[in-house]
Amino acid sequence: MVDLNRANTYFTNDVLHNEEWVITDNSTRQRALVSAETQLYRLFRIYQPDIRPLPEEAVFEQALWLLGMDETVRKSEQGVKAVSVSGLSITMDGIRRISPEVIAILGRRVGRYVD
Repeated sequence: MVDLNRANTYFTNDVLHNEEWVITDNSTRQRALVSAETQLYRLFRIYQPDIRPLPEEAVFEQALWLLGMDETVRKSEQGVKAVSVSGLSITMDGIRRISPEVIAILGRRVGRYVD
């Protein structure tokens, strides 16, 4: 499991756009790290916790990505394609589930992964 203190140090020292991390409490940060790690192990099956762990930076970046998702993005994951309120419309095709930084760190999956 990824260490919250190392994640805090990473976002403080190495990440320019870290606002979502900074404004979040430690309990939520820890849940984001656990969720990110779970997602990445499910998608990138060449990594296994005891044999070949994920790079910490990949988990950190995915956690930040998850914290940055607003209600609109979460709804798109549940199948909502568009939202319209008082003439303002948002179309949500092609929302990325995985952070581009994670893809840069881990590389693209071969096979079924589409994002």
